[in-house]
Amino acid sequence: MEKETTQELSAHSLGIQIGQAEVPVSYMSSLLRVLQAALREVALNTEGAREQFNHQPQPILVMTRISSQASINIQFSFNDPLNHEPIPSLSSLIFNSFLDRLGEYVMSLPQPSLWGGAARSSPDRLDSEVSRRMDQIYAEVRRAPKVFLMFDNRTLEIEGTRLEMT
Repeated sequence: MEKETTQELSAHSLGIQIGQAEVPVSYMSSLLRVLQAALREVALNTEGAREQFNHQPQPILVMTRISSQASINIQFSFNDPLNHEPIPSLSSLIFNSFLDRLGEYVMSLPQPSLWGGAARSSPDRLDSEVSRRMDQIYAEVRRAPKVFLMFDNRTLEIEGTRLEMT
């Protein structure tokens, strides 16, 4: 399975590639629900994005593309709720912050053994709502054999307990 390249990603879109062509609907539902909550929490805790979510109507997270062959590929962006046009600057700000925070969260986790990847955090260690959301995302993506999270020229590859950032 080849990961979708960033050139195939639409500008200012967050891409998620799930390393299998068929996944249970319950998994997709859970992943989308947790992803939406995590992105919203990141937005509310990111200077420059928070202001746009303090006003009604708020920007909306939309799926801009979904495809499946050997893997499932989904792209997301934030759109204006009134004219449904993409908001590239907001998407960039939130998706970069999301990947930063997820990477930092996983890198801060305890290592279960000399050769093992990161173990999940204990609930009492989660000191903020963002940390709690990152823990939920990490739990969801670990349920699939391999997941790529991509934005711009950045990629987080999660395979079980292994994380690779490029």
